[in-house]
Amino acid sequence: MGLNGISIILIICYLIGEVIKKFSKEKLNNYIPLILMLLGGILGILIYVTNKELMIGVCNIYEALIIGLIGGSGSTGTNQIIKQLLKIKEEKKNETNS
Repeated sequence: MGLNGISIILIICYLIGEVIKKFSKEKLNNYIPLILMLLGGILGILIYVTNKELMIGVCNIYEALIIGLIGGSGSTGTNQIIKQLLKIKEEKKNETNS
């Protein structure tokens, strides 16, 4: 899959995950990774069906589904990377103020 297609899936899923986290109840937060993975799969299929140029090297709809699932799951990992980086910056800021 081209970098464009996977990037689109990852960004959309990340943003939707942030919206779900912001406006949902605490119980739904446990299901955000699953929701984003399924959403990524759906987006992978939609991108494959509507704009195959973004899906370089994908031969069929099943490959698009798998790549979408991986992209959706990757958005959860992206969230954790950002969260941990912000946590480290906050800890350093607190250490210098102490």
